[in-house]
Parts: sequence; C-alpha cells; structure tokens
Amino acid sequence: MSVLEKAKELGDQLAVSEELNEMKNSQLAVMQNPEAKAIVDEFQEKQQEYFRIQQQGQELNDSQKNNIKELEQKMSDNPLIAEYINKQQKFEKLLEEINNIISQSISGEQQSCDDSCCSSCNSGC
Repeated sequence: MSVLEKAKELGDQLAVSEELNEMKNSQLAVMQNPEAKAIVDEFQEKQQEYFRIQQQGQELNDSQKNNIKELEQKMSDNPLIAEYINKQQKFEKLLEEINNIISQSISGEQQSCDDSCCSSCNSGC
C-alpha cells in the first residue's frame, strides 16, 4: 500500500471517528439553538473586528478587551457551547497525537511525554 493510500485510509478513519462525530453533533446542537448561535455569532463578529484593528497596528482599548472577556464568559456559561469547545479540543488532541506519531516515525526518535502522559505511547512514559 502506498503512502498516499495510507493517508487516505487515515483520513477515512478520522472521518468516522467518535471524536469527530461528537464534535459535529455538538456543533450542530449549538447552531440549532438560537441563544447559543447568537452568542457564537457575536463572538466571531467581535473577534474579526478586533483582529482587523490589531492588524492595523492599533491596540485594543479596555472596553474592547472587557467585551471579549464577557463574550468568552458567556460562551463558557452556555452548556451547549462549552460542550462543543470540549469536543473540539478532544478532536484537536487526537490530531496532535497522530501528528506526533507520524513525526516520531519519520525522525526515528521516541519523544518523551509530559507529566500528564498521553495515549500515543500506551502509557509507556
């Protein structure tokens, strides 16, 4: 089997993974809930606006910084959004572990895990 075929196989497995499925279901729940969707939309709008300001070399003022903190808190307080963020982080962790395994295979070096350990080394830390 070629490297590209293996990559396709990995992609196919990720597409049906529990982590991706849970993340997609959580995202759908957020998008179908008017309150949660409004919070996310407002956050993304302000995030883009403030990013443009910073790209122009300007600093955010205290009001803008507080506004972002308040929106982040609203997202944390909303159970649907908090669940989505959790599932997204779980999927990103899986991708990171996969990348680490590939990097280790390419370099031939075994990377040591941090204190929290990881599943990619099968608790051989």
